[in-house]
Amino acid sequence: MSLVIQRMFDGLAEGSIYALLALALVVVFRSTGQLNFAQGEIGTLCAFFASTFTLSGWPVWLAVIVAMAIGFLISAAVERVVVRPIEDRNPGAVIVALIGVFLAVNQLSAMFWGVDARSLPSLFPTDADAFIRIGGAAIRIERLGIIGVLIVVLVLLFLLFNYTKLGLAMRAVANNQESSNLVGIRVGNILILGWGLAGAIGALAALLLAPSAGLTGTLMLGPFLLASVAAVLGGLDSPVGAVVGGLLIGLLKAFLIGYVDFLSDMLFPVMLVVLLAVLLFRPAGLFGTEKVERV
Repeated sequence: MSLVIQRMFDGLAEGSIYALLALALVVVFRSTGQLNFAQGEIGTLCAFFASTFTLSGWPVWLAVIVAMAIGFLISAAVERVVVRPIEDRNPGAVIVALIGVFLAVNQLSAMFWGVDARSLPSLFPTDADAFIRIGGAAIRIERLGIIGVLIVVLVLLFLLFNYTKLGLAMRAVANNQESSNLVGIRVGNILILGWGLAGAIGALAALLLAPSAGLTGTLMLGPFLLASVAAVLGGLDSPVGAVVGGLLIGLLKAFLIGYVDFLSDMLFPVMLVVLLAVLLFRPAGLFGTEKVERV
């Protein structure tokens, strides 16, 4: 039983990272209808910045805050400089442009920081005795901290979207950009803010993963694929769905690797099968909104 509990918390912690990244994807998709394929690479770039800051003597918490701010600025710049001009002329070309941003950011990381793994301290204690016992299982405090970060981000987003004028404006733009413009909302500024917010959240996901996974140029490649599955599984227009999807993927991965040895090397095909099975019965995802078309 203790092993089951331990694997459950491991899955929830890893799923929290997928959930954060999926949440970033959903924030962008709700406002522009686009998937930011460079989201994971921008997060990796921010983790490299954080690593450089900590090696220069900065406290890890300060390095994380500044790295998230860099993620905000980079993502906001991508929306303003790359996405918006192309979307106005050829919306279908935005996907190609974002893949180009993905490749460019990946190459920049390799150019400045190389391909060898770098260190990044964790925000939480990682000593041998940094654990607590739950139901007989030794749960690392770092794992609980990652789950706690997801909860804090969710609470802050809930307060932002439901109790501030800025959040209400973001919801209005996500629902209908033309109507929002007619009532005086500066749609362009809100889109920049939404992309920037997604960039900061994506950077946070990378910063939480890097201490345990090792900081390399491919840090977020696998997690981005799983987060994309989580976002589609939960519903691309549903923040709640993104979180639920991320946690489900994390739990499924933990128990598959823990109990089904022959499937551990087939993780991505298994996730694809799960995704297809859900979409056959629920095309909009578990929490997504079904599109209604008038005939």
